[in-house]
Amino acid sequence: MKVAIKTLGCKVNQVESDILTTTFSQEGIEVVNFGEKADLYIVNSCAVTREAENKTRQLVNRVLRNNLAPRVILTGCYARLISQEEKNPFEEPVFLLPDFPKEKEILNLVGKWWGKKFTLAEYPLPSRARVWLKIEDGCDHFCSYCLIPHLRGNIKSEKKEKIIRQAQALERRGIREIVLCGVNLGYYGKNRGEKELINLLEELVDNTTLVRFRLSSFEPFLLDEEFIKRYFSLQDRVCPHFHLPLQSGSDRVLKSMRRGYDTAYYRDLVSLLRSYCSAVAISTDIIVGFPGEEKEDFENTISFSQEVGFSRTHIFVFSPRPGTPAFLWEKEKGIPKKEKKNREKILREVARETQKNYHRLFLGEKLKVLVESVQDGMGSGYSENYIPVKFRGNPEEGEIVEVTIEKEENGFLEGKS
Repeated sequence: MKVAIKTLGCKVNQVESDILTTTFSQEGIEVVNFGEKADLYIVNSCAVTREAENKTRQLVNRVLRNNLAPRVILTGCYARLISQEEKNPFEEPVFLLPDFPKEKEILNLVGKWWGKKFTLAEYPLPSRARVWLKIEDGCDHFCSYCLIPHLRGNIKSEKKEKIIRQAQALERRGIREIVLCGVNLGYYGKNRGEKELINLLEELVDNTTLVRFRLSSFEPFLLDEEFIKRYFSLQDRVCPHFHLPLQSGSDRVLKSMRRGYDTAYYRDLVSLLRSYCSAVAISTDIIVGFPGEEKEDFENTISFSQEVGFSRTHIFVFSPRPGTPAFLWEKEKGIPKKEKKNREKILREVARETQKNYHRLFLGEKLKVLVESVQDGMGSGYSENYIPVKFRGNPEEGEIVEVTIEKEENGFLEGKS
């Protein structure tokens, strides 16, 4: 029996797919690449943008059109969306599992398909040097453009004991970097009445030896000085890298987005982080073409990006999501598609420049690189501050090596170990 799984969207989706892959493998079911012939195809979908929805439909329709398998299972956020809207744009046989990752439903379904039951794997078998652990799900912030709180539901946090057990098991298998992820990671523990993430990090460090921990993404309004102080006291066991979604450098647009902070707050937060660690990497997400974004608003985003000096910027062209306030605003004051694309192009150039400036800070310095691949005597991977590095030497995949940086080129740093 062969199963193919395709994952779209965020790292949370990837973790869920990894757990499914592990479960199948433990039961002797072969997991193959999505382009190969399989008995069952699973599409773990995304609905954060219209483009993500289109990719999902294309994948499912391709499988059905080419008669690659008698069944397709659609799960993830797009499955939730079309289930809520009580419509199915696909012809049978497509199974919708909108409640995934409640896991039991999909596993029971697949179990019936093969006439047996499965036990959900507690953690994914490591298939890469860096492993993501999902510790939180759900969000209740409701930004004006975002569907995710409607699809993922209320905040749910995994128990600390289970997370620590998972981390220890992964470390025993040789994993040297674990990324803690969630739909809104900073809300970890909120459903139990308190914010517990920094407590969890301290206990993870106390209960492991070598593995380093990274945070996937952190909303700015959830980060405070107590967290930052305790975080950096953990030194080389946590990565000096914070992904803080900005979304806009205009206070007027931020207010319309319902982000819960302004640029002054964000600026002060970055300064605070750099007061504890001058070389900390600050990466971000920015949306261009939000309804009502004037030329001045966009120019403010450009100048603020240059001021902060982001190490990496993920740029999204605004995509109206049905059921959100911004969906209605797009009809009233939407930015023309051509202008959105032009702003995206301009901001990408700014992002390349700020990234290059940040990378150049480390010329002649030493960085600790997690080796993710080795080819022809060259190693490559990411440093503790999430810079892609290529280097000469004889490393082994999965180890962390110290690399002396010699030059910057095409978005990479290069050096020797």
